Amino acid sequence: MSVDADISASQDLLGKTAPDLQEDIEIGVNGISGTSKYVTGYTGFSGKTAERSGNYLALHCVVPGTPDATITVEVVGGHSGPVTLDPDGLIVVRLESNTTQSIRVIASKDGCTSVTREYSLTGLTLAASA
Repeated sequence: MSVDADISASQDLLGKTAPDLQEDIEIGVNGISGTSKYVTGYTGFSGKTAERSGNYLALHCVVPGTPDATITVEVVGGHSGPVTLDPDGLIVVRLESNTTQSIRVIASKDGCTSVTREYSLTGLTLAASA
């Protein structure tokens, strides 16, 4: 499984781009570092007003050589459950804490074989509102 932040600067992410959301994102074996920018007016992210501002992280998740794999992503300690990704493997998550939350990615095939990785966010800076 590959989890990265290599997303084209022009890729539409629900009305924003990766440079709008983050900078210098690095994904290691167990953690994510860099900066999640504070964003306001992110209407494409949610219909809920309270979820349209905050810190977001865009990720690209794939299982090389296995296009029919199912990938789910969850913000552990977040307010919603796992999200199954579309075939493009792109997801934007909203973060509230780099100390109490983490990102869990699960890739499975045929409902029986799976790989799980969990990434700490302690190396990620959540920029404050301006």
